[in-house]
Amino acid sequence: MSRNVLTNISRLFVVCFLLILFGCGEDVAPVAQNAAVKKAQPIAPKQVEVEVEEVEEDPFIYRSFGQRDPFVSLLKKEQEAAEAGAPKTPLEKFDLGQFRIQAILIGKGVPRAMVSAPDGKNYILKPGLKIGKNSGVIKDIIKSAIVIEETTIDLLGNVSKGLQSLTIPEDKSF
Repeated sequence: MSRNVLTNISRLFVVCFLLILFGCGEDVAPVAQNAAVKKAQPIAPKQVEVEVEEVEEDPFIYRSFGQRDPFVSLLKKEQEAAEAGAPKTPLEKFDLGQFRIQAILIGKGVPRAMVSAPDGKNYILKPGLKIGKNSGVIKDIIKSAIVIEETTIDLLGNVSKGLQSLTIPEDKSF
């Protein structure tokens, strides 16, 4: 390399070094030449006038009427309802959608239906039995379905009853 190129590189290196050195430093207060300690004189407190302004009231007003309390557990009412009922039978441990109808018998006397539960057991049902997690009661057994009335509690704590049905699955022939 030529001497000019080396000189230019060294100058560039020196300039970068100086920029880094002075650019990264903190501002240092000048050192006083008189090292004698002066006694502190008390400073008189300043009197400050404070203006107080009236703040307008917030136009938003929260009304909790008809709304649930956000600090009450959502599961509390369901737990109270579950504790109030009789001990759970095996039929009340599963959701309605988990049962599969195996047979329906309608004839003389009370209609009956046989369902299989997810635990692998089969159960014989008749009107009036409790079934499902939502306190369902079998209302009727008809030719192609089991009609169940369920009681549900919504988030506001309102109790509502609704009809659900379990139907016989269709046979799919090949």
